[in-house]
Amino acid sequence: MGKKISIIWECIRKTMHLSSLIIVVLYTFLLNHFSERVSIIVLTGILLMLLEVERIRLDHRPKLMNIINGLFRTCEKNHISGAAFFITSTIISFAAFEYWIALTAMFMTVFGDMFAALIGRAFGKKRIYRHKTRVGTLSALLANLLVGIFLLPQFAIIFVPMAVVATIVELLTHKLDDNLTVPLFAGFVGQMIVYYTDISLPPIDFTFLGLF
Repeated sequence: MGKKISIIWECIRKTMHLSSLIIVVLYTFLLNHFSERVSIIVLTGILLMLLEVERIRLDHRPKLMNIINGLFRTCEKNHISGAAFFITSTIISFAAFEYWIALTAMFMTVFGDMFAALIGRAFGKKRIYRHKTRVGTLSALLANLLVGIFLLPQFAIIFVPMAVVATIVELLTHKLDDNLTVPLFAGFVGQMIVYYTDISLPPIDFTFLGLF
C-alpha cells in the first residue's frame, strides 16, 4: 500500500472512529432527559447488539460484511473490532468516573489516536516503539492537551497528567485495544487526582455544544 493510499485509508478509518463519539453524545442526552441508570442500560443494550453483529461477522463471515471489512485493520478482521471496546470503555468510564473526567478521557481516546495515526503516517519517520513514530506520539500529546484545555480549562492539574498518561498508554498498547486501555487509564488517573486534591468539578452543563 503506497503512502498516499495508506493516508487516505487512515483518514476514512478515523472518520468512522470520530463518529463513535455519538455514543458519548447519546449518553449525555440520556443523562439529561432520564437518569444515569437508564443511560448505562441503553449503552449496554447497544453493546450487546454490536457484540451479536461481531459474532455473526466472525463466526459466519457473511458476504455483506465484506463491504466494511476493508476498513478493519488486519488484526481486527479475525477479532472483535475497536468499536466494541470503545462502547465498553464508555460504559465503564461513565459508571466509574465523574462525568467531566469520563468525557475528557473519551475525547482524548478519539482525538489523540486520530492525530497520532494521521500525522504519524504523513510525516513520521523515526519510530520509537513498534510502528509508532515520534511525531505521531507528540501529535497525540498535543491533541490530548487541547482536549483538556477545551473541556477542563481551569483544571490543568487534572488534564495535563491525563493527557500524558493517555499518550503513553496509546504508545505502548499493542496486543490490547487502545479504545479500552487509553480511556480507562487516563480516566483513572484523573479521578484519583480529583479525590486526592478534593477538587470540585463544575456541574454538568447540558447545553454542551448547543446540543441539548
